[in-house]
Amino acid sequence: MTVRKTMSWSAVTAVLLMGVAGLTARPAAPQESMPTADAALTELKAGNDHHQRHKYAHPHETAARQRELVSAQHPHAMVLACADSRVPPEVVFDQGLGDLFTVRVAGNVVDDAVIASFEYAVEHLHTPLLVVMGHQSCGAVTAAAEGGEVPGHLPTLVAAIRPSVEQARSQPGNLVENAIRLNVEAVVNQLRRSGPVLSDAVTKGHLRVVGAVCSLESGAVRWLPD
Repeated sequence: MTVRKTMSWSAVTAVLLMGVAGLTARPAAPQESMPTADAALTELKAGNDHHQRHKYAHPHETAARQRELVSAQHPHAMVLACADSRVPPEVVFDQGLGDLFTVRVAGNVVDDAVIASFEYAVEHLHTPLLVVMGHQSCGAVTAAAEGGEVPGHLPTLVAAIRPSVEQARSQPGNLVENAIRLNVEAVVNQLRRSGPVLSDAVTKGHLRVVGAVCSLESGAVRWLPD
């Protein structure tokens, strides 16, 4: 496929992302129809309360909802979470089909593909909230803290987390738990400053990026200060 030079950056991005994902272009919801970032965050906090009490609402899981989403998606929040099987965002926040635009990778770190995914959601779905969620006893952060040799492609992952580990060494308390929090804070800042799409959306007030850490013991999500 040849892309004409006159195409805008946004149009090129949309074509490439949709081609990779095997999607058909759909009209996005108008931005004014989306909830605010604060309203979306309130919804996630309420859902996490359900998770902690094991009293789930299980929203948007009907056949009608599934049919509705065939034509378009309008997620009210994006989540970058660890790939760990114990912290699925849809369960942690008691959300259903089409509610969350989720990317999961060990250590909740970012690369170009992760950033591009969120750029798509911001540009074309107008999703107002992005949550970076780490979790208690993260294996990726533990590996970075322990050091030593790791096989395969793991050195790339460990290298992304190591600066947070080194920063945590100067702080009192548990090294791994401090590094988990600092890693979330570092990724939040990285996403807020990622140009041109995310940083521009943050500056214009169209996007809010927040950090959180989930407890494996209680299921509670602790929200980090902005």
